Amino acid sequence: MKIILFSISFIALCFGQIWQPGATGYTFLKLGVGIRPVAMGNAFTALSDDGTAVFWNPAGLGVINNYHISGMAMSHLGFIQYYNLASSIFLGKKAGSLGIGICYLTATDTRRDEAGNEFDQFRNSDMLLNCGYGKAIGKKKQISFGGAGKIVRSQLEEKSAWGFLGDFGIILHPVKVIYLGTTIKNFGTPRRFINKWEYPPVNFRQGLAIKIPFAQSHWALSLDYSLYPDYIPTFSIGSEIHIREPKLMQTATKAIFGQESALSGFSLMAGYQTGYQDLGWSGLSFGFSLEIMIGSALFLDIGAVALSYGYLGYSERIGIGLNYTPELNRARK
Repeated sequence: MKIILFSISFIALCFGQIWQPGATGYTFLKLGVGIRPVAMGNAFTALSDDGTAVFWNPAGLGVINNYHISGMAMSHLGFIQYYNLASSIFLGKKAGSLGIGICYLTATDTRRDEAGNEFDQFRNSDMLLNCGYGKAIGKKKQISFGGAGKIVRSQLEEKSAWGFLGDFGIILHPVKVIYLGTTIKNFGTPRRFINKWEYPPVNFRQGLAIKIPFAQSHWALSLDYSLYPDYIPTFSIGSEIHIREPKLMQTATKAIFGQESALSGFSLMAGYQTGYQDLGWSGLSFGFSLEIMIGSALFLDIGAVALSYGYLGYSERIGIGLNYTPELNRARK
């Protein structure tokens, strides 16, 4: 009963923070991070179970029981490049996990005079450093809390501004395969950029996820509701099938590609998010990753995702990650 009352209070607090004036700054914070979450239509609030949890819902750090590091590079609409690094560090079943994230966005712009004549080009950039912590409590670990602090720096030619933001989240795990998540992201003070004040894009998200494990594999379905002060509410749905069968995969890949191959699994993801104004196939996303076993319980992931913006084109992202799961070693022993 206490958990339910606390959850209701937390959700009410999140809603209360959404209604603030002019949340129009820090625009790059609305871009999704990670191959899996973006490929699943950004429906990752309740499922946050890898190193990118520090970006999506820091409470997910409380349900992680492995060590994970991943990097992503993105080409966005042809003239924007976006890079990020995410990591989770498992401290133990009773201690929870730490999360660290770094983002860097850069774009090229052209200087023009009052008549519209073009001069030289210059670059704009945004940087973010994110540190978080999450922990599950209770005998059955049915509730997990998490928080993260973020330092943001933006630069427009020679002008720059700093911001300090926070994320807070909760994940409930009432039954074996169901997860419920709520988070408030980008909560902080406004900053002054050049001669204007801008507010952070406070984001309230709620999610529901179903994750069905079988052997070392799983199937997941995730739903998200997202609300910003300056944008219409959006809904997301995503699904993932992850197959990890090292012996079967290695036998098949060695027969096809030779004795040196070490493919141990793969993942397929797809998703859809509303809010793209019905621009053709906009809002649809598709992704995949290949998993290679490079050591005992140590896996290398290589993945890619494409997100459609309709007639505006696609945003392509590639990623690579390392995942070490100590429980697999203990299970074999």
